[in-house]
Amino acid sequence: MALEAGFDLCGFARPEPIILKVRGTLTDDPFTRHTHTADPLVPVHRTEVDVSVLDLSEVETTSGWQPCSGRIRLWVNRDDPRAPPMNGLRSGDTVQAVGRFHVPEPPGSPGERDLRNDYLDRGWRGDLRVNDTSAVVRLEAGGWDANRVLAWVRSRSSAALDSTLGASEAPVGKALLLGDTNALDRTEWDSYARTGVVHVLAISGQHLVLLAGFAWLVLHAVGVSRSRAAWVVAAVVFGYALLTGLRPSALRAAVMVAAICGAIVLRRPVNTANSFALAWLAVIGVNPSDAFDLGCRLSFISVFVLVWGVGRWVTPRKRTPLERLIDESRSWWEKALRATGRAILVAFFVNAVLFLANTPLLVTEQNLVSPVGLLVGPPLVLLTSIALVCGFLLLLLAGVPLLSDVLAACTRWSLAAAEWCVHRADGLPLGSMYVPSLPGWWLVGFYALVAVIVLRGWRASRWFLLAMVAWIALAALWPTTTDRPPDELRTTFLSVGHGGCIVLEMPDGRCFLYDCGTTAGPDVVRRVIAPYLWSRGIRDVDELFVSHADADHFNGIGELVRRFRVGRVTFTPSFAEKPAADVAEVVAILKRAEVPIRVVSAGQRFEAGDVSFEVLHPPAVGPPGVENERSMVLVVRHAGHSILLTGDLEKAGTDRVLSLAPTPADVLMAPHHGSKAAFPSGLRTWAAPKCVLVSRGNLYANTVTERETGVPTWDTFTHGTLTVRSNPTGVTVEGYKTGLREVVRGK
Repeated sequence: MALEAGFDLCGFARPEPIILKVRGTLTDDPFTRHTHTADPLVPVHRTEVDVSVLDLSEVETTSGWQPCSGRIRLWVNRDDPRAPPMNGLRSGDTVQAVGRFHVPEPPGSPGERDLRNDYLDRGWRGDLRVNDTSAVVRLEAGGWDANRVLAWVRSRSSAALDSTLGASEAPVGKALLLGDTNALDRTEWDSYARTGVVHVLAISGQHLVLLAGFAWLVLHAVGVSRSRAAWVVAAVVFGYALLTGLRPSALRAAVMVAAICGAIVLRRPVNTANSFALAWLAVIGVNPSDAFDLGCRLSFISVFVLVWGVGRWVTPRKRTPLERLIDESRSWWEKALRATGRAILVAFFVNAVLFLANTPLLVTEQNLVSPVGLLVGPPLVLLTSIALVCGFLLLLLAGVPLLSDVLAACTRWSLAAAEWCVHRADGLPLGSMYVPSLPGWWLVGFYALVAVIVLRGWRASRWFLLAMVAWIALAALWPTTTDRPPDELRTTFLSVGHGGCIVLEMPDGRCFLYDCGTTAGPDVVRRVIAPYLWSRGIRDVDELFVSHADADHFNGIGELVRRFRVGRVTFTPSFAEKPAADVAEVVAILKRAEVPIRVVSAGQRFEAGDVSFEVLHPPAVGPPGVENERSMVLVVRHAGHSILLTGDLEKAGTDRVLSLAPTPADVLMAPHHGSKAAFPSGLRTWAAPKCVLVSRGNLYANTVTERETGVPTWDTFTHGTLTVRSNPTGVTVEGYKTGLREVVRGK
């Protein structure tokens, strides 16, 4: 569609995308976001996309091309997997693109992350999604500015790592050395995050300090003066920070290293507090929103604890003359052994202190505690430090025969050893745990106590240490459950896109789920399902009903089991019989986690306090056809009200259900995500619903509306998460995004 003159791109926000033709300049080298094929629960039919950022200059309107400003993310579907990203377009190129523009939607569920804030932090107006690379045309090649030079160096370095490290270690090497967050897939990043050592991959102060120290030692060894070496080290550190994207933690380290180098050049003492404050001002000066970045906060907290706390605590006390005499009498190997033992103890002590200091913030932001990090942290730092030094030298000397082979081998072996440690640690029982977020007031109190203990010293802070223990105990004992009326059944249809997850909170406090999956993959548990359950104070799922063996209804089970104790999973008779890798994977996951499995069929009834459940479909055998026709139909009854859950019921399954005695329902879940073909008029007559709820992911599917159902119809795309409350006074439904609330049935 053509836009009217005066169109405001920034102010445009509608549920449906709009076709835009725009011109602008690429600010980043395009990269490919690959689909993941290793996990059978991750859909593999999604098209790979190339991604970049487009700085807009013009937009086509009804009056022709009009000036337009702002940055948008450009997503282009790949049509040739062998071609370079966006057919070789580079940073600085001026292009014209045609695609569907849309802005991030507000969160659809309580606890879900608000992508609009992330886009605002980065200065992005929205997304332009392009069907194929032919719709992106270069108008003018970019010149060689600083961004183009950095992009060229990154590209050459990435190619060097690919050719020298091989397919297995190259992704980890690019993440470690170049800060390429797209080199590893989500499962690999999650392994490092769960073991509490993701900081060894993300470009941080560790990388820059190690590079600075190594450069300083080399320059000192070849006889370069201190002042000249300081200039070189500062230039190298800032150059590396720019090369890897100038992340907040890297900028912090670069500024502090530069301050130290400046003090050396000017022959002035280093004021650590001033350099720390200068680094903070530099970070917020470049981008004020970076002050709220998790990596930035962890970086400053870690430096504060290390410099003003751990640095003093691990400094050996002055030895007495007798102790010095005894030490002189020891042999060299005994001295070396004692020094090595002390270094190991210090490394584990420092790791433990940083673990205690950073864990509350990680719990608040990522709901993750990683005790195994106490064990593998120091070895991982050592291995990645070796890989960093060898990798730096490899990038500089990639063309030197023999030497580059030795450096590549050292880098490969250290990275392989690091990966081995991470994967083994990730499989340890209780190695990592997912927990609800901590309240903000508790976090403020915790870091206030940390500041006092660090600045006063732990020996002079006995009472504050006791206060810290009490404060941590308070967090462990603080009730996380939300107030639930003892006479209310709360049924929540989560907004998960094309898939399903329905949360049933019983009046007695138990929690049941009906389905857990989406076509977007298992990540929906991390993004939507788990945050919602934690926001409701739910830590245990007593039972999960799986409607049928289609992945968009069960592929989140593995991530759910990882985060919550699941009491039991209930399948239909034909679920485990489906010859599919995703079904076999889920069954194996449940067996490894020792989660009981039961199978139910039509006619079975059971109760949970004041709530009763009845299975209407499928029978023990049949009906023939696809899995949708054997979808579990469940009637949930409470306080004289009923909710009918249908999954993806259709065709022969619907015919069988309609042959049963009519089952009036106050709320009916539209079968198969509201497909018109799956919602015959006979079903409306048979169930006589007072309200129909639809779980769907977009506005363009051929789905039922209120005109087809004849009753109020709510969908999760429009209203977000839908909550049905049943109590003795009646039934209500409300939408999370729209805030609308209606009475479905009153007494």
